[in-house]
Amino acid sequence: MARRERRMGGVRRALIGADSPRDERESSFSEFLPSPAPPQKNRRDEGDNLPSPRQEYPLFRRIPGLSCPQNRKRSQGLPNLVTLPMAEAGPPPALFREKSRQPRHPHPPRPVGATALRKLDILSRLVMGLALLLLAPLLLAQEPTPDSVEAGVEALELMIEEQAEDYEIGQALMAMARMDDPEAAEAIAELVEEFNGQLREAAIIALGNCLHDNKISLLGRIVEKSRQQPDRLAAARTLIKSEEGRAWLIKRFKKLKDAPVQALLVSSLTGGKDDEKLLATALKSKNPMVRGRALQKAAELDYTPGRKAALKGLSDANNAVKRAAAVAAASYGGQDVFEELVKEAEDAKVPELRSGLLRALKMASTAEEVGVLVEAMGKIRRTEGKGLVAQALVTCGARQPALAGPAFVELLEEENAGLRQLAIRGIETTAYEPALGALILLLEHEDSLVRADAVRALGSFPSLPEEHAATIVALASAPDEALRFNATMALRALAPEHALPALDAALQDENWAIQDVAVEILDEMRSLPAVLLLAEHMQRASGLVRIETYERLKLLTGQDFGPSKGAWEAWMRDRPADFELPTEVEARQMLAELAARKAQNDQGYGTADYHGLAVRPGGTLFILDVSGSMGFNYTPDAQLFHSFFVNELCATIERLTGDHEFNIVVFSSSAQPWKKELVMADDANKEQAIKFLKALRPWGGTNLAASIQQAFSLDGVQQVYLMTDGDPTVGMTSKSAIVDWVVEQNRTRRIRFHTIVAGDVDGSFLGELAQLNGGSSVDLRPSFQEVEDEEAEE
Repeated sequence: MARRERRMGGVRRALIGADSPRDERESSFSEFLPSPAPPQKNRRDEGDNLPSPRQEYPLFRRIPGLSCPQNRKRSQGLPNLVTLPMAEAGPPPALFREKSRQPRHPHPPRPVGATALRKLDILSRLVMGLALLLLAPLLLAQEPTPDSVEAGVEALELMIEEQAEDYEIGQALMAMARMDDPEAAEAIAELVEEFNGQLREAAIIALGNCLHDNKISLLGRIVEKSRQQPDRLAAARTLIKSEEGRAWLIKRFKKLKDAPVQALLVSSLTGGKDDEKLLATALKSKNPMVRGRALQKAAELDYTPGRKAALKGLSDANNAVKRAAAVAAASYGGQDVFEELVKEAEDAKVPELRSGLLRALKMASTAEEVGVLVEAMGKIRRTEGKGLVAQALVTCGARQPALAGPAFVELLEEENAGLRQLAIRGIETTAYEPALGALILLLEHEDSLVRADAVRALGSFPSLPEEHAATIVALASAPDEALRFNATMALRALAPEHALPALDAALQDENWAIQDVAVEILDEMRSLPAVLLLAEHMQRASGLVRIETYERLKLLTGQDFGPSKGAWEAWMRDRPADFELPTEVEARQMLAELAARKAQNDQGYGTADYHGLAVRPGGTLFILDVSGSMGFNYTPDAQLFHSFFVNELCATIERLTGDHEFNIVVFSSSAQPWKKELVMADDANKEQAIKFLKALRPWGGTNLAASIQQAFSLDGVQQVYLMTDGDPTVGMTSKSAIVDWVVEQNRTRRIRFHTIVAGDVDGSFLGELAQLNGGSSVDLRPSFQEVEDEEAEE
């Protein structure tokens, strides 16, 4: 024990004067990349003029678990960091270089003997270094568990002296946590106070992963005694993950005196008897943060007393509580609830409160609830209040179109352009036929945006009078791209004889999204002329549009002739005059039988996949989370999230074909693309992309919105694959606001957003993002948790 205390003292001395955490520095590419330590000026024996290994090989990489020759005696077999020469690699590109900075963990220079240096065989070191680099992925997967607590502390001290990267120190902390020794937990708890920034959180997470039961009391001490709120929150978050830790927090809820920790605990409630008692206490809390969180959780658990508390919360003096109360009250539902919500919406001016009221009003579903909004539309005089209710009615009116439709027709008479736009969108969602004449008149409006919205709304009706077909067809070839896109969507409401020529022209449009809409409408027609147009288009199209056209042809006909027009034309010529295409169900059955007889000839399309999602040809953007949590979260086999998901993405990129164009966006506190534009998936670009990914290091917060913005900034993006392990913490952090913003931005872009979720992220939020934007979502959290539970049982 005494020796451990001496070694801990060494760690403390090594940490004195550490710089501020890196996530406080300006975000750039450098925050994602490892920074080589500056060459150390080693003390020499007299007359020794040999250069140090660091001076000979300025570019190096550290690998845990190995020791370099000059440190072999000092390491004595303990886990260490090796300095490996990389003779074949040149200096990193200027864009990736990190600004020079002082070492985070200053330490005195170490002597290196001249005799030992002279005996080094440079060639053998190069060969050994290259061999070890080949083994690096295996060595980086997991830091070996130390033989003893003393050995673990010694290893940490040595890593700090060697200026190891933070994620490597985090791995060493996790290695100590795997020791079933109370002293290991105590040692990690002492280190919490010695680290700065995210390493403090890493130490707390490691403490929570300790195998010995004393971790509960040690984490509890941080919650009760620490002066740093991030520490208290991290410790509480770690305690909540275990039943024992959660019970410890519930027992001390009133004594915590820390609102963020109390709110965090309330968010974790699942509805048990003890949970209901705590929820009742939280609803009466004097702290607005705790009250607001309790209102949200009460609605989520359908806690009966929560309805009364939510209605009372609408008159709370705190706007954040009122916002939470509005959403909670709407979750319970009822005419009286929406009457109160409308009263609040009429005069609401604070943006935060207005967004909460909008979200709540959108939840109206019954005739009584929607009727409250319709009635309010005729009474509210303030433009802001009427606009808020109208915006909500655009969404919920689709559930009661007969009630909401007349209100939107009246709203068309408003002088305010914003209200008129909401009226048009409301008519689109309700498909209210009496509004048809008013929309037709708007096709001649002087404002192209009004014409675009009006013609798009016409596409929501089952059919349109023939006398207006020529006007819509003309708009489908308008110079304005947005107007042309929306008019193409309206072609689905025209008779085939009017729509087919215009759809043929749309298939040749330069905008791939307009082509995509035309393919979708032809698929809905389910006719032989539509099949012929799709077969011809398949020869001209490329990327995602081509492969989706091919797939739609298969589902229209139940046949699979590959992406070649001639075979499809020959098949159609042989059809009798009274031939009818099969239904989609019948077509799927026919394709299944065909697949049983022969392998489908897809000529390489769809061969790449990413976490089970097919990566189809076309403009593809991979968005990867490289925030700090990716460096401290672990898969069931103790592999870092960062290395796991980087390796998965590298494997996917290797499988891309010449039909793919791609780019990568990495994000933490900020977001940066790998290239300024999409590039072809040739061997050279794939190799560069993999090198770029392998060089990344996790750090910083989670700026999800900034990464998604890149999808709309880069030309040619057709599909996005977004991977993250945490909710947004930087930039736009409101999840509902992010979803609404993406849907609006994607209104005329039709980009498919696919999401891959892991860690502590809100899966429903990213699932909704994918669903509303034509994509799919893969939730890896249950599979990780199931394996962890199985290991715990063993």
